[in-house]
Amino acid sequence: MPAIPQWVVYAAAVVFPILAFALTPPSIWVNRLVSSLSIHPTFDVSRVTSVNVYGTELRGRDRDRFLHAFNQADFLFERGMIPELNYNPIFIRVKEGKRMYEFTAYLYGDGMVQMVRHKRKKNVPYRVSSQQLELVLQSCVRDPWWVS
Repeated sequence: MPAIPQWVVYAAAVVFPILAFALTPPSIWVNRLVSSLSIHPTFDVSRVTSVNVYGTELRGRDRDRFLHAFNQADFLFERGMIPELNYNPIFIRVKEGKRMYEFTAYLYGDGMVQMVRHKRKKNVPYRVSSQQLELVLQSCVRDPWWVS
């Protein structure tokens, strides 16, 4: 039987760990990749530096209530912009670390909120279901006569 060349052993010692790492990456990296590709992000409350609704910053309890309600909202489906909800949008800007998220929310009623995420010059409309998020956003609406 012929001897195995040294370069094959060195190549295998380099290629196999890289291949094993590529096939089973650490879960932290996978979670970061999946969260960056998801439409409705989940925020880490400790990393969020500011939450602005209509340009005014939410602080303390209001901020925590909003983030908890936003994270607990159930994603229903993508697309589905409702033409009759084009008035009274709620503008939301969340800064988490270096990332900036911008949303426009429309209250649909019955615990449904139409969200539009502004991402890299694209608008991605989607709908979430959360009675708690709807109540938090209703408290932030500028014109209280509009909330029924």
